Amino acid sequence: MKLVLLWGPVLLVMGLIFFFSSLPDPGGPPGGISDKTAHVLIYAALGASLVRALAGGRITAMTPTRILLAAALGTLYGVSDEIHQHFVPPRTPDILDVVADSIGACLGASVMTLVARLLRGRLRALE
Repeated sequence: MKLVLLWGPVLLVMGLIFFFSSLPDPGGPPGGISDKTAHVLIYAALGASLVRALAGGRITAMTPTRILLAAALGTLYGVSDEIHQHFVPPRTPDILDVVADSIGACLGASVMTLVARLLRGRLRALE
């Protein structure tokens, strides 16, 4: 059950990315945000869920090494997503999407770690 709780969010985000990449015309992002902003946001969710899963859900295990690993895995998934889009007519791969994906994965993993540590400190203060 713990594996599902840890890795379920990772697989969910990856599945959403794959689904939308499979659409020939997914339309524009909601709320009038740019395509690159949408990439940063969805890959931030992936980076955050990856660092949490890699750390086994333990805040103290969210180390710089795991943040970098989560960012690297998120970036690799972004690369695989662009390769996938090459096979979905009329979509085309875009290196700038990979850059946005990488930025998002790094931000997501870093922010997740920071927020988790801040919340942990606040919860201790309430005890």
